[in-house]
Amino acid sequence: MPPSDFTDTNQNETPSLKATPNFLTSPVNYTSHHVQSLLLKILKQGPIPQHIGFIMDGNRRFARKMNYKQVVEGHFMGYDKLQEEEVDTLMELAKTKFIELCEKSHLVNKYDLCVRILGNIALLPVDVQDAAKKAVETTKNNTGSILNICVPYTSRDEITSSIKSVIKSVENGHMQIRDINEEIIEKCLYTYGSPPLNILIRTSGEIRLSDFLLWQCHKNCYIHFVDCFWPEFSLWEMLPIILEYQLSHNSLKEKRSKSGLQIASSLS
Repeated sequence: MPPSDFTDTNQNETPSLKATPNFLTSPVNYTSHHVQSLLLKILKQGPIPQHIGFIMDGNRRFARKMNYKQVVEGHFMGYDKLQEEEVDTLMELAKTKFIELCEKSHLVNKYDLCVRILGNIALLPVDVQDAAKKAVETTKNNTGSILNICVPYTSRDEITSSIKSVIKSVENGHMQIRDINEEIIEKCLYTYGSPPLNILIRTSGEIRLSDFLLWQCHKNCYIHFVDCFWPEFSLWEMLPIILEYQLSHNSLKEKRSKSGLQIASSLS
């Protein structure tokens, strides 16, 4: 399962936070829906994060927990919740989901998603590359939110790629060595064009970043480790994370502002 992050590109409107009702199942579900709706209305009164990253961990352990006969079933359930033999199956899953994003994705249609693939796509099998490129091409003109799918991705590769791009610009005479700074390197990252990363969430209870969005999360990003597997992650886990982000928003904003002043001072 590739990590991913979700960016809302409409800076002037509150991103859509909705709970889907199920009135026919039971009174408990009906009540749950109304509680969710009330909490969402409360959260909309505060600052809503524009960029959230997910390390979607725990599919394999979820499969074992649920006594599935094949570990790969856990990966399929994890994908539906938002990839030697097992790797081949995961590549096939990734291709299938990329094709679905092109053809009949409710998620793409509902949020007018622009799909982006962040990573060294050349490392993927050719058929998966083709499906990924088609998903990007099909949704490139969508103007809603951005869904960044990070596969195959590591922060080390992203930063290395950025530095290589800067070196190439110097070699081609587009800039001088003295012009290189943090801002230039950041403009060459895979995530360029997305807002700053506000929240980074990792499921499964593991407390590590696993080489994911390391550059992006160093600037006052709210990092949260959730003690549940990705297929179990739901709105009930998401709501308190957003609330905590809102409570710490002003201090994070102040730190980011001071960080920017320090960078400007060091460059002057």
